[in-house]
Amino acid sequence: MYTKIFGSVLILISSSFIGLYYSKSYIKRSNDLRTFKKALILLRGEINYSLSPMPEALENISKRFDHEIAEFFSSIAEELKLNSGKTLTQVWKKKAEEILKRTYLSSLDIKNIMLFSENIGYLDKETQNNNINMLIEQINEEINITVENDNRYNKLYKSLGVLVGILIIILFI
Repeated sequence: MYTKIFGSVLILISSSFIGLYYSKSYIKRSNDLRTFKKALILLRGEINYSLSPMPEALENISKRFDHEIAEFFSSIAEELKLNSGKTLTQVWKKKAEEILKRTYLSSLDIKNIMLFSENIGYLDKETQNNNINMLIEQINEEINITVENDNRYNKLYKSLGVLVGILIIILFI
């Protein structure tokens, strides 16, 4: 008898946490997008005002954050400093696939970031600014969509987690 009650409570708690996890994923994605947007704004500042070489600019940006995105920028800077003959685009795409997949960014976000790399680092300052601004606009749109989805689906996932737990308990009893 006690094992059934204990098992039922355990199922209900675990399914509730799964629902909570999915409901928080929208918030975490919007936070990751905001962090990347801040990093892009800093990159734009480095390009416009510091006139630093790209590895140094990326390293300066990475020092400002405590996030996987900081690891993304610092690893690009480290690899560029090695002078291995790879272009910024090649390194950027490789690191985006490796590091950004550990964040809550969607595959579309990562794809946009990888496409951005094709136009950064070797063009004139104005074109780089335009590309950064375009990616920032895309990120702003994704943030708005994510916040809208969070408002729409947050309660749904929480409730669904509890209800699925109750359904499993009923099926086992």
